[in-house]
Amino acid sequence: MIASRWIVGGLLGKSALASVYEVEEAHQSRFAALKLFDVALREEPAWSEHVKLTTALTELPGDGIARAYDSGIDPALGRPYIASERLVFPTLARYVSERGPFKPSAFAETLNTLAGALDTVHAAGIVHGNLKPQNLFVSVDNARWARLTDFCVGRLRAGARAGPSAILGFSAPEAAAGFETPSSDRYSLALLTFFAIVGGPWHSAFRGSGEGKSPESARRSRIASERAAALGGKLDPGLDAWFSRALAADPAARFSSTREMVRAFGEALWSGPTVEVTVRSAPPPADFRPPPMSMPLQGLAHASTLEMDASELAPAPGPAPVTAPLPLTPALPPIARVAIAAIVVFGLGLGLWFWLG
Repeated sequence: MIASRWIVGGLLGKSALASVYEVEEAHQSRFAALKLFDVALREEPAWSEHVKLTTALTELPGDGIARAYDSGIDPALGRPYIASERLVFPTLARYVSERGPFKPSAFAETLNTLAGALDTVHAAGIVHGNLKPQNLFVSVDNARWARLTDFCVGRLRAGARAGPSAILGFSAPEAAAGFETPSSDRYSLALLTFFAIVGGPWHSAFRGSGEGKSPESARRSRIASERAAALGGKLDPGLDAWFSRALAADPAARFSSTREMVRAFGEALWSGPTVEVTVRSAPPPADFRPPPMSMPLQGLAHASTLEMDASELAPAPGPAPVTAPLPLTPALPPIARVAIAAIVVFGLGLGLWFWLG
C-alpha cells in the first residue's frame, strides 16, 4: 500500500522517470494510475515544482485535463508518487494504430475540448510542454471525450537529467531550444492534428526521399496536403493554409489562442454552401464504471513511456454545441407531387370498393 491510501495492483509500465501501477483507493471505490518515482527525485527542486503545478492543474475548472488525486512521498519507501485519473480511453497513438486516422470532422470535436483545456491552462501561467500522441486520450465512442495527461513532465525529466524536456517530432522549434510558451503548445497541437487525421507524423514525410534539398522541394515540404500524400494519406488542400499558419516558424505569426486556432480549423473544414445545424454530444452514461483490476486497461501508452495515466473518466458536463454541415435536400417538382397524390387517392378508392363489395 502506498501512503496508507492506495492499494497497489498490477504494473502498467516503466519509464526513465517512474514505474506506473494500477491502484485502488482503500476507503473509496476509486481507481487510479499511480506513478512511483525514483527515490533520488525527491531531492530535486524540479519535484517540488512539479507537485505545485500538479496541484494547480487539479484546481482549474473545465474539461479535457486528467486530474491528480494525490501526490507526496511514501513514508515507507521514501519514493515520490502521484496518483491520477485512470483513463480507459485509448491514446491517440493507439487509436490511429488500431483504427486508422480520424475523419477531420470527428477530430474537430476533440479539438473543441482541447481548446478549452489549453486556454484555461495557459491563462493560469502553465505550459504543457509535452504534447504528443501518447498523452492525449480520446474515446472511441465520442471524440469530444478527450483528456490531456503529463503536463510539465518534460521539465521534470530535464530536471532529473533523465532526458530532454522537448519531444522531438512534436515540439516547436523554440521549445526544442528550451523556450516553452503557449504558442509552442499550439504548434504541437497542430502536429497532433496532422497525425490524427492523416495517420502519420509530420516529420516522417519525405524522409529519405531527397525532398527538401531544392527550393521547390523545400516549398512543397511545408504544404500539409503534399506531406500527407507522401505518407500515403489524404488531406483536403483547403486545410493547407491552416497548417501553414499553425506551424509558422515565427511564434508571432501563429494563432493567438487555441480557441481561435480551433475556430479557424472548423471554418477551413466546413467552408462552402452548407446548412448549419446544432449537434449535442451525449454525456457518458451515469452507470459508467472502470473495469476491475484483473482486466487489462484499454488505451495505455506503450510501456516504455511515462505517459501511462489511466483512470475512471467522470461524466463530462454538457458539451458545447458544434456546427456540422448538412446537405441541402431539393424539393420535389410539382408534377411529382401531383402523381403521388393521384396514386394515394386511387389506392384509397380501390380499398373502399373492396370493403363495400
